[in-house]
Amino acid sequence: MSALSELQHHLTRYWALPYHEDAALSAKLNEVQVWQRARLQRTHSDLFEQPKNKPMANYFLTQLYGGDDFKQLAEQLARILPKAKKLERLAKETALETGSMAIQASILAIELDMHLAQWLVAEDLPVSEENMLAAYRAVDEADARRTQINNLKEVCYRTDKYLNSFMLKKAFALAKNAAYRHHYQPLYDFIDAGFTAMKPLKSVSGFIEPFCKRELKIIDQVHASGNDGKVAAFGV
Repeated sequence: MSALSELQHHLTRYWALPYHEDAALSAKLNEVQVWQRARLQRTHSDLFEQPKNKPMANYFLTQLYGGDDFKQLAEQLARILPKAKKLERLAKETALETGSMAIQASILAIELDMHLAQWLVAEDLPVSEENMLAAYRAVDEADARRTQINNLKEVCYRTDKYLNSFMLKKAFALAKNAAYRHHYQPLYDFIDAGFTAMKPLKSVSGFIEPFCKRELKIIDQVHASGNDGKVAAFGV
């Protein structure tokens, strides 16, 4: 399956998520995502606040973690993908695969948080640290959360590898004018945003490894037996 076909598959799954047609669920999902972003900022404050890491932290929180920015991207891609076959000739397949993987990671994050929001709606509970812990444990998707984190790591390493290839980087840069001319700007800019965020980093491992290590530790703590009601499970 080509990168664009994979991307179309991911977007079809995204638009099938029930929160698009459920105002109450959509509102609760937004609350969950706001909480998640604040939690990520708190958990990784020392990592995110380092000057060289700020572009990457912003990319994680705005591009790879759903929200309105991602929905706008999905709407734009839904319009252009049916006619986007030319894009595979304008940009390297490896770049498109990386962009598709990043979008898949974003959709998985939204889907997992939607499941938390569904539980909170069903229980008629507000978003709070205590209720989020209860939702995590009730929904019980620890393995899917680990997959989400590993997917983010793979996207980062693939993007880093791409950036370090002069030929691939040059080919992608040369495709910009053609991509814009053929109205593929949203996808091109999404992929390029990842490259731009990584440029200040000496090594992507210095960012993604401590990030993933902490997130995986939190997943283990949240789902450990005996942690019911212990909101400290979200701390590291």
